Amino acid sequence: MSNYSELFDKDLIFLQVEANDRNDLYQKVADKLAEQGLVKESFLPALIKREDEFPTGVITQYLPIVLPHANPENVNQPFIAVVQTQNEIRVQQMGTNEDELARNFFFLGIVKETQDLQVKLLQRFMQLMNNQEFVMDFKKIDKPADMYDYLINNF
Repeated sequence: MSNYSELFDKDLIFLQVEANDRNDLYQKVADKLAEQGLVKESFLPALIKREDEFPTGVITQYLPIVLPHANPENVNQPFIAVVQTQNEIRVQQMGTNEDELARNFFFLGIVKETQDLQVKLLQRFMQLMNNQEFVMDFKKIDKPADMYDYLINNF
């Protein structure tokens, strides 16, 4: 287990989420995060604004992922929410703003005290998503508890 493992929570793993598009998904996830007191009311508009300006879609060797996050002042405590959608959602890629279709979202709750985590998390996600064995196992998981166990033991 790494230091990142404490960012995962069994209550923040949402599999087979139905969403019409990016904003619909972000609304659903923001509502769940707010219910748990993890984010401020400002989180959803800040998330959408940040994603419009600086998209976080990433095409890795084995799995396209998205790492949505808002600026730290919109977050109450650090977290990683793991979300898999039923259908692919159109997002834009980090750096190029080109379209990408993805089903795997990792919402990052970064607070001011842990701002340096953002780059480290991105590096770790890139490392894992370019690991064929990790991705093959990750794709097979269909229960939140199993996903939680897998991530805290392998992240």
